[in-house]
Amino acid sequence: MTDYGANTIEEKISFLRQVNIFSETGNDLLSSIASVLYGMKVKRQQTIFRKGDPGDAMYIITSGLVRIHDGNHVLSRLSVNDVFGEYALIDDGARSATVTAEEDSYLLCLSRTDFEGLLAEDPGLSKGILKVLISRMRDMNELEEKLAKSYIKIQKQKQSIEEQNQSISETKQKLEEQNFELLNLNEEKNHLISVVVHGLKNPLTSSLSMIDLVLNDPDNVCAEHREYGEIIRNSLLRMNKMINQVLDINVIESKVYHLRMEKINLKEVVEKICDIYGLTIEQKELELKLSLDELHAELNEVYILQIIDNLLSNAIKYTQKGNSVSINLGKKNGMILLEVKDTGIGIPASVLPGIFDQYESKKHHLKQLDPDTGLGLAIVKKYVTAMHGRVWCESQHEQGSSFFVEFAAI
Repeated sequence: MTDYGANTIEEKISFLRQVNIFSETGNDLLSSIASVLYGMKVKRQQTIFRKGDPGDAMYIITSGLVRIHDGNHVLSRLSVNDVFGEYALIDDGARSATVTAEEDSYLLCLSRTDFEGLLAEDPGLSKGILKVLISRMRDMNELEEKLAKSYIKIQKQKQSIEEQNQSISETKQKLEEQNFELLNLNEEKNHLISVVVHGLKNPLTSSLSMIDLVLNDPDNVCAEHREYGEIIRNSLLRMNKMINQVLDINVIESKVYHLRMEKINLKEVVEKICDIYGLTIEQKELELKLSLDELHAELNEVYILQIIDNLLSNAIKYTQKGNSVSINLGKKNGMILLEVKDTGIGIPASVLPGIFDQYESKKHHLKQLDPDTGLGLAIVKKYVTAMHGRVWCESQHEQGSSFFVEFAAI
């Protein structure tokens, strides 16, 4: 930074008149201040001072642009006639932020030493400056009060969201328990299920019709609400397919049961499930790493959606905030291999042999840590086996787990 002294006294006075901190200063005193101002030219991306540096001068921007920041967080940007560092005139404390030039800039600088000398000559100078600083402090107090109220509101919203998530989790668990029980019912119970499912068809069909009406009215639906509507519609369609399947077939164990298999794009299925969990991943500040090849397999769409849903849901649940979850889809030894990997608590070696068995897992310590453990994975194992696939887990305690699903490629 170099002192170029490029401005005349008149030009400096002109800039001082536009600075609010000197708004109540007379012309004679402005002339005195202008006489001790010195110029400073800074290049683009040059640091003027850093957070923690001792404060010894105030700066007035006569050309260019600077940013006030704390690390990568930008607090504000200042341009011509803006002032920064003014507290250094009356306080020798450390700088509270870093200032960096975003363009080639020219500054007028007033050192605290020169300012104190002017105060000794004319104590009235302090009155005008103090009035401006006090006004600014009042504004800051009001801002702090607003921020405090906003923080309280955010905390209440966060608590409400957590309660809703807990309720959703409990509801989902109950639905999974019911779903697993359905897989083991006899024909008499299957008949009862069919009666119940017939009763669900009408409200579900109505719901699909209503969401279609909303999505087909682009003039009254914003882009954000359309995205939410698509997620709801896709979820309803999944429910509808599951209901139709229950109406047409018996449970998996039935000898006359034949799954409806079709060519499935596994990459698209994974991306669809990831979209559904997008908000949850964002709220938990997780990094979702995807490595997906374009692969197809003969599968049942409802079952493969449920498999990936359960595995990703578990990975998110057991991964701590700020860590990562990975999904890899590729080919190995001529087979399609899907891996869902978390960086969570891991699974003890003694628990792994029975991890996919609902009843066996109840005997293990993992069940004591989380009562939900076992059911979702039991459903995964049942569905994978029904589609002639293979599923297994590899894990290290406290280092995370990888769940692998293998199918024949087409």
